[in-house]
Amino acid sequence: MNTWIILRAAGIGSYIALWLAVDWGLISTTSLVTKRVSKPTSILFHGVAASAGLALLAIHLGALIVDRFMPFGPLDLLIPMRAGYRPLAVTFGVLAMYGMVLVLVTSWIRKRLGTKLWRAIHLLAVPIFTLALAHGVFAGSDSSRPWMFAIYVVTGLLTLFLLIVRGLTIGYRPPRAERPVAKGTATTAVEDAQISRREVVRTP
Repeated sequence: MNTWIILRAAGIGSYIALWLAVDWGLISTTSLVTKRVSKPTSILFHGVAASAGLALLAIHLGALIVDRFMPFGPLDLLIPMRAGYRPLAVTFGVLAMYGMVLVLVTSWIRKRLGTKLWRAIHLLAVPIFTLALAHGVFAGSDSSRPWMFAIYVVTGLLTLFLLIVRGLTIGYRPPRAERPVAKGTATTAVEDAQISRREVVRTP
């Protein structure tokens, strides 16, 4: 029974950590918090949330193998449509697992892959979250509980909202304030050109 509690808690924790990582990624790329949170801090939080989600997922999978209440073999957790318990819903989780590993590992070796390829792979984050959500709703033993169902609804709607905002703000960057020119400092190129024109006009 203790194993059953641990695997459920780890599964829920992994889902919430994945949600935090995905939603923070959407927020940080829509310039909503760039003035309040530094880029290094934002990247650190994003990475920690994703890593925590993967670690909790490992605990969830290990407990599923050990627990005898609903036995799963290692292959049931690695091969889609092999599990005897709700095979389609479990397959959603298997695919989400592979996606999480792919996105996180490629983030660790981002410099070797190049930014373009890394970004293309990183776009899988939202589909991965969608698969994890579907897995939790249709395979989770706590889905029928009101508090768990509310978590799925709230996290799903927030992610959808942020995804819409992200789509509407593609290519948008907040205008940067002009740097003030202190008195006694060199003038700008435009000001220099204006001064030169005035001197030409004044020259007989």
